[in-house]
Amino acid sequence: MNNFFKENRYVLGTFAVVWALSVVFQAFVPKSALHLFLNRFHAPFFDLFFKYLTWLGSGWTVVAIILIMLFRHARTAVVFLMGNLLNTGIVQGMKNYLFSGVLRPAGSFKDVQSLYLVPGVDMNIHYSFPSGHSATAFGIFVIMILLSKKQWQKFLWLFAAMLTAYSRVYLSQHFFQDILAGSFIGTAGMLFVIWLFRAYLWKEKRG
Repeated sequence: MNNFFKENRYVLGTFAVVWALSVVFQAFVPKSALHLFLNRFHAPFFDLFFKYLTWLGSGWTVVAIILIMLFRHARTAVVFLMGNLLNTGIVQGMKNYLFSGVLRPAGSFKDVQSLYLVPGVDMNIHYSFPSGHSATAFGIFVIMILLSKKQWQKFLWLFAAMLTAYSRVYLSQHFFQDILAGSFIGTAGMLFVIWLFRAYLWKEKRG
């Protein structure tokens, strides 16, 4: 596992720095004010772009990746499946039991006429915290850097995960703090499962 962190120290370090700075920034800016500010920046191209990019964080994408992995990286597919089950359990437990009363932007700003909603997007109202799509996207990011050989590929997956997480804010499906929590859960959960498999279930250094 030490080799995994060493090989991916740059991309994981970049994620850690960006995430930490975002948490500090969010601590000083109320979530509602930040969302309304970000909501001001929209355009037809980005409406379409984020409307479809957000599917990268869906369960169907996870199923598709697992099916593809089974043909060439069967063991990694098992790790990916277990990591997603763990992350889904954490996210859904938090949504339904710890933060069940937290409304999404469309519910919090239902009387705010200036809130821009992307046409054609079905808006959710409840269970805002944390973002499940963000957790899924960053779980994919972690498993893909495990398979990627080149640094630019690893950073491409990080960028894709960040954009997918931000799509949830752009579409007003989540607040910024929701995607911060989701990205942490997705990354930490998948890293934990990789460590678990490498330390106790796989005897080889690489799997």
